[in-house]
Amino acid sequence: MTPGTENPALYRTLRDILQRQAEVVSVWFEPDAIQKRYLAAEVDSQRIIPPTGPESPQLEVRWKLTPPHDEFRVDYADPNTGFHCGWHQDEDHDDLGAAHFQYQTASMESPEYEEVVFEAESPPKLLWECCEALFDDVIPEYPTE
Repeated sequence: MTPGTENPALYRTLRDILQRQAEVVSVWFEPDAIQKRYLAAEVDSQRIIPPTGPESPQLEVRWKLTPPHDEFRVDYADPNTGFHCGWHQDEDHDDLGAAHFQYQTASMESPEYEEVVFEAESPPKLLWECCEALFDDVIPEYPTE
């Protein structure tokens, strides 16, 4: 596998992690099961706390194996509230360290960024850590208006 490329076997493992989340109702590969460029998941808006509305929020996961730190994006968007957030490990915000969390509410003109340090190291554990933070802390605590 060439560094910096998507890994179909890794995406299958990450899909399993998403399918284990109680808030997630379906997971699929984009653009399709052959190319597997990224994962998309439908979140049940009634299973999150607080429930947000009739439309399903979406979670997207993009992962590239790039030593020494993988590049990834775990993004959540809720069309009911206009809330968007995500954990990114990339070169977009070097001033924030290797990884950052960003969020934006419907009333904000631009996103806010915060440095984040993960306890986990492997891709499945990192994704689990992001999902746990999203459903247990971020959605209930961050403003959505």
